[in-house]
Amino acid sequence: MSDDVEAEIEIEEEADPTGILFTLVTAGGEMVGRFVHEDDEIIVLENPRAFVQTEKGVGFAPSVCLTGQPKPESVGFYKTSVILATPTSAEVEKLWIQATTGLVV
Repeated sequence: MSDDVEAEIEIEEEADPTGILFTLVTAGGEMVGRFVHEDDEIIVLENPRAFVQTEKGVGFAPSVCLTGQPKPESVGFYKTSVILATPTSAEVEKLWIQATTGLVV
């Protein structure tokens, strides 16, 4: 590459994660819900549910903790307690839709 030719680097803009189904891995387990927003301290998920394994297989608890309000509209998770955050797999998304809406996908 000659000195007078500048290499153009296309920087991809970060995709807006709003509305994407995310899995947050925390010390308390895996939480799945639609991403609403985040700030310096928290990540907010809509319709979050705890992903659980039972003797009948995998599924979702009706809340994010045993003593919490069932079917919470949204929950904020402190980033300091989140080990990792990742978009949820298509298989688990189908289970989450069924758990939160009753629709079988």
